[in-house]
Amino acid sequence: MRRIPYDEYARIKATNWSALKHMRKSPKHYKFALDNPRKDTTRLALGRAAHTAVLEPDRFMIEYACFKGGDRRGKKWLDFKAQHEGETILKLSEYETCLRIRDAVRSHPVAASYLRAGLHEATLTWEDKGTGLACKGRVDWISDSVPAVVDLKTTGDIGAHRFGGVAARMGYHTQSAFYRDGYMTAMGALGELVPGVVIAVEVEAPHDVAVYRIDEDCMYAGSEEYGELLLKVRRCMQSGEWPGQYPDQQDLRLPNWVWGDEEYATDLGDEITFGASASEATAQEE
Repeated sequence: MRRIPYDEYARIKATNWSALKHMRKSPKHYKFALDNPRKDTTRLALGRAAHTAVLEPDRFMIEYACFKGGDRRGKKWLDFKAQHEGETILKLSEYETCLRIRDAVRSHPVAASYLRAGLHEATLTWEDKGTGLACKGRVDWISDSVPAVVDLKTTGDIGAHRFGGVAARMGYHTQSAFYRDGYMTAMGALGELVPGVVIAVEVEAPHDVAVYRIDEDCMYAGSEEYGELLLKVRRCMQSGEWPGQYPDQQDLRLPNWVWGDEEYATDLGDEITFGASASEATAQEE
């Protein structure tokens, strides 16, 4: 377990959660994600900034610069950009939001106990026992102060019911099980069983915070799911075929509300990427 630059991590030939989660939809989606790495965007950069501000406040002050000059254009912008080469530049509002999120998380007594000591962006590599596939993970935080594998999520609503639904749809429990099992495998006989923990923080003020411990029943369900996903990866690698969701003809199924069986409701509670409003249902990942 160590911290390495992202470019070095990306070159490790192994299955990671960022790709594996697409197998939940279909092998075709997994293969596409594998062959077409996600391009960096301003929104992803902002998400990384929030994570760095919370998990490594000192590094945030060094690697991120605050531009107070308004629009990112013109001589003032170009001069500032030249002066801060190698740093990620945020607008004043973005920078201040990162600091508020940092303060909200670190002032939460339970969250703070996990963040007192540990390793940010810890790289794990291991061999999955069920399939023999090489796996890797870049974990938000390995806590030493309160031993745990910790994931930080920005969200629109930390409420237990709503966030639980988000966690199920996004597979947070499966991601946590993947990382926790990888951590335990990497630690070998030296490691004791540690829990998976999610620190959730609302992206909009007042940036309320909740700490969710993923119990062993949820961890077991996550381990079962990622195990099945890895089996699908191995089978597809062996066959060279990567089918979509529905290789066979399907009957169209209309929702229950069409028949008046139950009230129709939608839940737009997906994890919110930093910089998006809480009303948007844009999902963020690693």
